[in-house]
Amino acid sequence: MKTMLNSLTLATGIALLFSLSGTPDVRAAETATNDLPLPFPLIERFENFHVQDGMPTHKVHCVLRASDDKLWVGTYDGALVREDGKFRRIGVEDGLSHKMVLCMVEDKRTGDMWIGTMRGLNRYSAGRVTTYLQTDSGLPNNVIYGLGIVDDTLWVATAAGLGVLNLKTGEWTIYDHTNTTMHEPWVYSVAGANGRVFVGVWGSGILEYDLTRKIFTEYRDPDRDFHFELVHDAGPINDVTSWVAWDEGILWQSTYFGMSRYDGSRWRTWEEKKSPLVSNFINFIWAHGRVAWVGTDRGVSVTDGDTWVTYRANENGEGLAEITRPGQPVETRTMATKLPNDFVLGIWADDQEAWFATSDGLGHANFAASPKSAKVATAK
Repeated sequence: MKTMLNSLTLATGIALLFSLSGTPDVRAAETATNDLPLPFPLIERFENFHVQDGMPTHKVHCVLRASDDKLWVGTYDGALVREDGKFRRIGVEDGLSHKMVLCMVEDKRTGDMWIGTMRGLNRYSAGRVTTYLQTDSGLPNNVIYGLGIVDDTLWVATAAGLGVLNLKTGEWTIYDHTNTTMHEPWVYSVAGANGRVFVGVWGSGILEYDLTRKIFTEYRDPDRDFHFELVHDAGPINDVTSWVAWDEGILWQSTYFGMSRYDGSRWRTWEEKKSPLVSNFINFIWAHGRVAWVGTDRGVSVTDGDTWVTYRANENGEGLAEITRPGQPVETRTMATKLPNDFVLGIWADDQEAWFATSDGLGHANFAASPKSAKVATAK
């Protein structure tokens, strides 16, 4: 009888403890988790631009905010400049070498805009367009995938190698499979600063060029397997590099098989279904500080390597923000707006806003002052 009473007393005590403190503590923990600050801004609302809003075409390849605050947009049908809320188009009739604009970079010292197209390189300066073609300059190929400016040099990623233009002397240098370790001359992307240039190459991983020593260092996928990552966190995730981005000592590599990060001493790699990465098919990475904005075929993610937020549409067409914090369940927030399209081709972002080039329109993100503005549903 005494044992039974003791058991009842213990059970009653446990029930009372849970009724007084158990449930509120769980709810408080969930609320506290949802309110934890993120290491980057959270998007509260998207504002999108389509043909009916003044865009000449639905397909947008790249976007760039210039130092004078003008927004430059590269489309399937020319370059756009947005100022005072209106788009002004620059096309072949204005001297552009081809209507399809693939990439852009600003020379911040002069304000000149360099524009890469499917047929040639263009410099837009003081309202005039100067064209550079393979046949009349040192350009290795007319198909321009990426552009970068480091000090006094313009680096041009093309379908037949890397072209480097000295902006002071006008002298060209070409790097390809004949004078570097790249196995294929298809150069997709280039990024650099402070005496270093990183080059993303199809089938050859990443090349780093030291401007002082004038030598290349090669970074390759350690397992050399195009389809699977056999060695995790050991180097670039794949030799097929679709884009490279670099800022504050952090190098980011995107591929069609996942994503990599290198801080000078340690590599980290991510694949879909094995990490918060929404898709292995990555078109573009934009680095801002120690954070990367990742454009995929299924939406856009922002991450510092540990915390992730992915913006995409669900099967019902609703906008979602999926937040992944280390050691926490995924938090899904329904949004009133969404990206113009989940196939993201280009990104520009800072601490105040972000712009997205997609296969069906241009997107503008307004950042939230507080993460409490969206509906919350913890994913199971």
